Amino acid sequence: MISVLVIDDEYGVRTGIREILLMEGYDVEVAATGREALARLDARPFDIALIDYQLPDIDGLTLLGTIRERKLPTLTCMITAYANIDTAIAATRQGIDFFLPKPFSPDDLLGVMETLAAHKRLREETERLRQAHEASLSALATEKSQTSKLVASLRDAVLVVNRDSEVALVNEAMADLLGKPPANLLQKPMTGVLEDPAFASMLDLMAGLAGDDRKVGEVTLGDRMYFASAALFHSDDGSTLGRILTLSDVTDLRRMAMEKPRFIRTMVHEFRSPLGAIRSLIEVALEKSLGTDLAPYLPFLDRADKRIDKLAELISDLLSLSRIDLERAQISGSCEVATAVGMTLDLYQERAKARGMRFETAVPDGMKLPMLDEDLRTVLGNLVGNAVKYGKEGGLVVVRGGPDAQGLFLEVADNGIGIKPENLPRLFEEFFREKREETREIEGNGLGLSIVKRLVERAGGKLDVKSTVGKGTIFTARFTG
Repeated sequence: MISVLVIDDEYGVRTGIREILLMEGYDVEVAATGREALARLDARPFDIALIDYQLPDIDGLTLLGTIRERKLPTLTCMITAYANIDTAIAATRQGIDFFLPKPFSPDDLLGVMETLAAHKRLREETERLRQAHEASLSALATEKSQTSKLVASLRDAVLVVNRDSEVALVNEAMADLLGKPPANLLQKPMTGVLEDPAFASMLDLMAGLAGDDRKVGEVTLGDRMYFASAALFHSDDGSTLGRILTLSDVTDLRRMAMEKPRFIRTMVHEFRSPLGAIRSLIEVALEKSLGTDLAPYLPFLDRADKRIDKLAELISDLLSLSRIDLERAQISGSCEVATAVGMTLDLYQERAKARGMRFETAVPDGMKLPMLDEDLRTVLGNLVGNAVKYGKEGGLVVVRGGPDAQGLFLEVADNGIGIKPENLPRLFEEFFREKREETREIEGNGLGLSIVKRLVERAGGKLDVKSTVGKGTIFTARFTG
């Protein structure tokens, strides 16, 4: 049984992780501080330690450094809500084995645990083979053993070369990146395997290990960013046996680090503009610029009140986004679609009537989707609301649903102004709103479609959009199975 120490100062996080891992058969203990963790590590060995980045007494990096100084055999994974490339690099330089940003789902956690457990078994098998074959890495390439299977199953891309700089071991993930089958890479010179200019940074890392046991860096392959780690293997007498290169895909992590400042700047702007307008409106009343009679000020107060309503709506949408991201693990449910559609159309009936628009529905009775009732109503509310706002005067909004060859679908279509093709890739970004003459007077905060996409994906579905400028837009949520 694999033993795990969970180190996190948040009670809910550490106990939640503990319960998930206990159900999967792990031996789990928890610690709320770094000192408590060190005491537990002194008391018994642990195979894996999950370390929070921010602890109340000592930070996660310091704790990690202490573990490495004591030369404990524990595999480590940093768990943190402050995920960025700098943190990942600092942790890797301290010898971290894996990096898991918060919030994460049970599946994310178990995937990391499986990878670390595979690393543990690989380490033990490698040591057994080292002793049995005098630590010859070339034996790893020909040995029909569990080691090759374990390396092949790793999520990270792995390349091992022997002391003669020939490829001794390569897994499928690395072979895919190199564009050749594993069999065509074994026993080939490292310089030949990495001769393509696209792999120059990988070759530099491996070649630069002569004076260092470990080097880290970043590798860009196509549109993907990888965190690279190169390390030397040594025999008991200190002689170098070979080198190993691992690549971990950090594209999404880098994207989050880059998107966060943009999101904050946009959010500040979205708050500052209406707050400034409200303040100006109130100042007119406070300074009695229009005299002492109340009547002239009522339109100003009414405009301020509407601005406050928009701010409240923005705050509500931001809280919804945050809640969905924190609960990003798939949430099962079953809701009646026809009922939710009827409630949504009733809600927007007056607005549609004011624009001379009408609704049509084609949803079979008894149709259910794997969503929570509240989530489905939110999805429909945003899609139908947008159809009414961006539809043409006297237009038509159609809500359809039912089974098809791919599973179940729910569709909201309008014959409105449509969306420009170049804007479709950005349509689900937070705060994105199409800027054109037809949308100038239409209010919104650009968060609705981001919320819809997250809710559909959290329910295991996929959201698609098709649009033609001047003819209309169709949003389709599909659920397979």
